[in-house]
Amino acid sequence: MKISARENDLFDLRDWKKLALFTKCAHCRCVGWKRSEHMNLLYCSDNKALNEISMKSTCKTCQHSLDFDSDFAEEHLDLVKKKKDREVRVLIQMACDTWDMHQRILGSENYEAIFHSFKFLMRKLGSTPKQIALSHLGSPPFEPLSIIKIVCNFLVVKNEGRRREIENEIDTASTFLRSINEWNLPVPKSSELSMKDLLNYRIIYARWMQFCSLPREYRSLQRYPVVKSFGRKFLILLLRYYIADLQQRSSFIDEQNAINFATDLNTMLATNDSICDPSVSYALPEGIRIPSPKRGRCLWNTLSGHHSETTSECSEGDDRCNKDSVKLIMMDEEVEGDISEDLMNRIIVRSEILAKKPKPFTHKMDSFELDVARSEASRQEEKDGIISFHVISNNMEANQNPEKIAWLLQLQGLFSTQLPRMPKEYITRLVFDYRHKSLVLVKQGRGVIGGICFRQFYTQDFIEIVFCAITANEQVKGYGTHMMNHLKDYHVGTCHIYHFLTYADEYAIGYFKKQGFSEKIAIEKKKYHGFIKDYEGATLMGCQLHPRVIYTNFALNAKKLNDLFESAVKECFSECGKKHAGIEHIFEQYRGSVVPCAAIPGMEHLSDEDSEPDQDMDHKIKTILQKLRADQAAWPFLKPVDSEEVPEYYDFIKYPMDLKTMTDRYKQKYYVHVRMLERMFIADLRRMLNNCFRFNAPQTLYYKAGCDLAKIANRLTKNAFPKSDIFPEAPEFLPI
Repeated sequence: MKISARENDLFDLRDWKKLALFTKCAHCRCVGWKRSEHMNLLYCSDNKALNEISMKSTCKTCQHSLDFDSDFAEEHLDLVKKKKDREVRVLIQMACDTWDMHQRILGSENYEAIFHSFKFLMRKLGSTPKQIALSHLGSPPFEPLSIIKIVCNFLVVKNEGRRREIENEIDTASTFLRSINEWNLPVPKSSELSMKDLLNYRIIYARWMQFCSLPREYRSLQRYPVVKSFGRKFLILLLRYYIADLQQRSSFIDEQNAINFATDLNTMLATNDSICDPSVSYALPEGIRIPSPKRGRCLWNTLSGHHSETTSECSEGDDRCNKDSVKLIMMDEEVEGDISEDLMNRIIVRSEILAKKPKPFTHKMDSFELDVARSEASRQEEKDGIISFHVISNNMEANQNPEKIAWLLQLQGLFSTQLPRMPKEYITRLVFDYRHKSLVLVKQGRGVIGGICFRQFYTQDFIEIVFCAITANEQVKGYGTHMMNHLKDYHVGTCHIYHFLTYADEYAIGYFKKQGFSEKIAIEKKKYHGFIKDYEGATLMGCQLHPRVIYTNFALNAKKLNDLFESAVKECFSECGKKHAGIEHIFEQYRGSVVPCAAIPGMEHLSDEDSEPDQDMDHKIKTILQKLRADQAAWPFLKPVDSEEVPEYYDFIKYPMDLKTMTDRYKQKYYVHVRMLERMFIADLRRMLNNCFRFNAPQTLYYKAGCDLAKIANRLTKNAFPKSDIFPEAPEFLPI
């Protein structure tokens, strides 16, 4: 069977060429097909060079051809031609994965971790079906007790075998296990660990990359769950980083429960080693299900569109960073709402029809369409391999990739041209400084046409953007926005850094504002003061990133959400655009009295009950606030918490509330919405009390005062607003 007869059913010719590069010759000892132009560079070849290779070309080493249509000549892939289609698919997939992985090694800080996986794939490609390719890193599981078993033991020991307490923590344990599976491990840093711990961490990190992280993107690698592959060493070394990552973005109950669970587990690992001892047996009470990641809730977005350190080098032809199939991991639980499944289907169909419908010539684009149009061209070019993005830096080693050095030189020249007021010596020093990294935008046939030079301050939780520029004749094409979005995704998905800072001159302020930067800095001044470089006449601007947003897809997703909303409005209110007659005659008819809603054309469906405010509502809220302030248990809530007395309070409590703030809101007519008035007021009361229960331990006076005030607030609000669906509640754990 000729390979050419089934090429279209499998992959294109470029994939067959990749397979030849990484497989042994069928007729000699040649380990891989070599191009004559680059005899010594077996694997270093870009997509452009690969396209230029003719199928008639011969290997420089053995002179065997790549020509698949030759029936008689000895060919490099003769053995492959004899295999079954399914086996060929597997081999080509492995070759493509090996190619893509090699492209990522170039200029990557994770060279060692990715290189192990690269060599493993190389051995698999060179092995026969009867041979088993083994990894130098071993194979899972790597420890006697898995994380799942350790968590089960922890539940039994912590709760002393009490069934009810264990049942209450099973869901939290499942969420913890799932979040460990989906967590992106931070890159090992020698400054934070001892030599022994650093060595163990590097081994764990390399194993995690090969068996847990990279298989998310490379189908040739078998994927193993983290919680079944690792155990005690993983938890002891990495739990503190896991807790720190969650604390940075803690805003939901699930996240706080996971933080508390991980903190308790970390403490027990340091004090009670029996939960990790295979010789000690702990069993959950009969009938209790073992915690499972499948039943856990998602705490953060996994590597669906964010770049991890393994995906930061978005090589040419590698469209994993921009696939349309990128999906956001959603919560497992269903959200109840007032939209039926049938109605939702009609909304989606309407939205799809509107999207395909051609726009009229006079159509004026809204802000969503402008953002999508500006970024779509660059997104498509990246998908087609015309442009690519790479995170590179000068690692001060003698044998660096020549292409990377060439890109740094081109970037230095670009910055010097586009930023004439900056001294060239200063630009050169920073671009080639080992502490600075650069995101370069490379265009096929032109080289570097844009870039961002930045420095990461891991301990201070921010990065400084030093230079940012696009070459003059490539501006106004959406490259600048797309480049900044790649930088955001890289830091959210890989580095877990959520603050950007930069000094922008008068010409750059507009660009940075479009990218979400503001003169209002979200990070504390003590974090960046003395670290960031100050420029005379420039404005300090900052941008805070959201850990669950994929910025390269943000404009497109926002447009889709907006279209869905508009379709929902049209589907639910089909007459929303209908024009009605004037209402002057209605005012004459109801002269001297309130006009009923039903009498106004187009508003027949509204009820007058909802539009009439409760005349006594204002008095009820005022009375409740007065009684609460007068109670002896109200002393911790009379005014906002002093940040000087309790400096950590506002790091932990994101939405503070107190009786003084509520009184000010009442005086400023904050609680005025007719339908939501009582609910907004009660919600503020609940937030104030819940903050107290979250921050303070049950044995403290603050916790006891909160419980006492919660009982009073519950009684007062139930008497005043009996129809409300929420009320202040006392905590589950009473004060000790």
